[in-house]
Amino acid sequence: MKTQFDVAIVGGGLVGLATACALSRYDITVAIIDTKVDEWQDFKFDDIGIRASAINGASQRYFSQIGIWHDLCASNRVHSFSEIGVWEKNGLAHLSAHAKDYGYENLGYIIENNLIAYHLYQLAAATDNITIFNQVAIDNNYTDDYAFLTLADNTTLQAKLIIGADGAHSWLRRHEKISVFERNYLHHAVITTVETQYPHQACARQIFYPNGIVAFLPLWQANKSCLVWSTKPAQAEILTSLTESDFCHELFKLAGDKVGQCQLVNPRMVFPLKARFAKQFIKHRLALIGDAAHTIHPLAGQGVNLGFQDSALLVATIKRLIDEKKDIGLMENLKSFQFTRRKDALVMLTAMRTIQDMFNGDNTFKKMVRTVGMNAIDNFSPIKKQLIKYAMQI
Repeated sequence: MKTQFDVAIVGGGLVGLATACALSRYDITVAIIDTKVDEWQDFKFDDIGIRASAINGASQRYFSQIGIWHDLCASNRVHSFSEIGVWEKNGLAHLSAHAKDYGYENLGYIIENNLIAYHLYQLAAATDNITIFNQVAIDNNYTDDYAFLTLADNTTLQAKLIIGADGAHSWLRRHEKISVFERNYLHHAVITTVETQYPHQACARQIFYPNGIVAFLPLWQANKSCLVWSTKPAQAEILTSLTESDFCHELFKLAGDKVGQCQLVNPRMVFPLKARFAKQFIKHRLALIGDAAHTIHPLAGQGVNLGFQDSALLVATIKRLIDEKKDIGLMENLKSFQFTRRKDALVMLTAMRTIQDMFNGDNTFKKMVRTVGMNAIDNFSPIKKQLIKYAMQI
């Protein structure tokens, strides 16, 4: 089996697979190392995935570049949303935006994560210059010219660059002793799929209340949405232990005026929410991308988009370096990638912290500030358009 590659990617999730597929278009040999990557080889078209992402314009263009956008659309499960609505429960703060008001076709796309992973996996498996290793990486070391990655079966892979795309608890990041700034959001996310009484009408809804945030991401079926309910850990534990009818009753109390009665379509999953920011995105012959480099609160749906933007810029950087006959693994040659992606991730982390802190609790002064602030933005079209354009990368 081939053991020498240009790039070895640890992690075969959405961002890792996308990076491999994008690199392979440039005749770059790639290894993917992940014991769970084969989970994506099948897709149950009769089921709806529990997790979905709001894909912005930049990610959509990246999917087109990679070559999976046509296949995603052909599944008839890609749903564009044309409107966003944000409200404060028992408050006066609100913000809404419709694509047509700004001359846009839409504001983004809601796509099931497992559908994206399925099409990326199919492409990777069919591409000659991508090799998939269903193994665990257990060690790595470096020389001036190469990186070496040892797998659990004692296979040693040689590459010019190792990419860490192995998630929030990245083995590679920990093994390299890269320190991480962490901030606990003191929220857990309860994620599931719901069928709502009222059709979603291609509107992504978000409702703030003193203990958390409820978000509905409109799926390809008119009355089905991905639900992301972030709340305090104790409350999240209660919500997951409730019967389905009691859970839906609690949801109705918060969002019933917007969506009507709800029924659960999928089981409930719970994820602790924590902000993370690696103090280095690069080292000698190493680059971190996606959740291995940063994680943010899901309230704006930007986490996976940040990861795809990491991937796209790193791929473009590698391609440029190869064209210029420069070493793709030297820190000096990757500094521009690190500078740009650290800056963008830091901006988003700061924005998420500010929004969550502002909407946390029922303080009277906070309520006044968010009411005045959100309503001012809602009524001042130029600022609102710039915020929408930035968030959705239209």
